[in-house]
Amino acid sequence: MNDLSSILTILLSLFAVSGSVWGGLKYYHRYRSKFLLITNCQILHKTLWKDLVKRYPSIKENAEQDHAFRPLVILPPSMKKYSSIQNGHKAELESINPNVENNLKIVAEVYWIPDDMEPWNSMPNPAFSLILRRYFGIERPMYQDETTEEAEKSENWKPVKHSRRHLDLLHKQDGKDDSKMLWAMNRTYTHRYWNPWEKKYERQPTEHNFIEYCGFSMVLRKRTWLHFD
Repeated sequence: MNDLSSILTILLSLFAVSGSVWGGLKYYHRYRSKFLLITNCQILHKTLWKDLVKRYPSIKENAEQDHAFRPLVILPPSMKKYSSIQNGHKAELESINPNVENNLKIVAEVYWIPDDMEPWNSMPNPAFSLILRRYFGIERPMYQDETTEEAEKSENWKPVKHSRRHLDLLHKQDGKDDSKMLWAMNRTYTHRYWNPWEKKYERQPTEHNFIEYCGFSMVLRKRTWLHFD
């Protein structure tokens, strides 16, 4: 009788352990399955960042150019129904590239644009800081002696222009128009310009519109204690 009790105890313990493992795997799968798919991004410029810092006193600025060299993803209010990431929390941003064996990943801080913060609340897509855009190979700086004509001949990159109005001088100045800056974007993607004041897309850079990159695939996942891969 004692042997039977011992066997039952062992079996029950095994079932309990198996149930716990199965429950943990199901929870992990649910966690991993919840993500925000991002196919377009705008640039995070200093005017938007300064306005966010004013609205969120908890943001700790470490330097004047935090908005460029800090991994930051700024999300518009329209995406709240697709993501449960909390304001100011960290998340995993991962590129999905079928042409490479391993996808690039990085941990970034996430901030939400307040519903009532004009004109930024009209942004249709997230904004990525400069370091994220360069890390994922969306854009690169123009080389010191590289001309626009030379960049145009590149197989993988093409030059783009942007107004200096809301940006720090972190790019090469356009020699033909000192109100513009130059950098190169990946030819794999397309681009356009979003004007938040007029709430419309435009074809050419102007003083108050911002470049938007289109055509990539990235997922933004909540980062929790379950993240171990």
